[in-house]
Amino acid sequence: MIDIQNMKLAECEALSHWIDPRYGFLSPGKFIPALEANREVYKVDCHALEGYGQDAEFLREKEKEIFPISFNISRTDLEACDIYQKIEDTVARYGLSRDQVHIEITESALNDSSQAMVEAVQHFHDLGLPGLDG
Repeated sequence: MIDIQNMKLAECEALSHWIDPRYGFLSPGKFIPALEANREVYKVDCHALEGYGQDAEFLREKEKEIFPISFNISRTDLEACDIYQKIEDTVARYGLSRDQVHIEITESALNDSSQAMVEAVQHFHDLGLPGLDG
């Protein structure tokens, strides 16, 4: 994201794409639904967060600016693993500040208006994580 007031980079977004040797470039719309259906999308989401932590560590060592990242959470992330703990562990392991990790709830998760989703949003807020733009 670019801050239009000063025309400088303000935030990044973690987006997953797949380059398959047979089918070529696949957009998230081609593979994320299958991963969600099989309760495996959390692996991609955790991998993206881990990659951000590694990148932040590298930039810190080079004394470069570290921009916040928007990170997607799926309903199945909440069901398939302790995503809260995974985020907490990554933040601690890489010395990230909470304002660097912005949580976005995916549209498929927002389609579920259950109490569990309301509780999840509250839990992220309680952890001090900004975002939840969806």
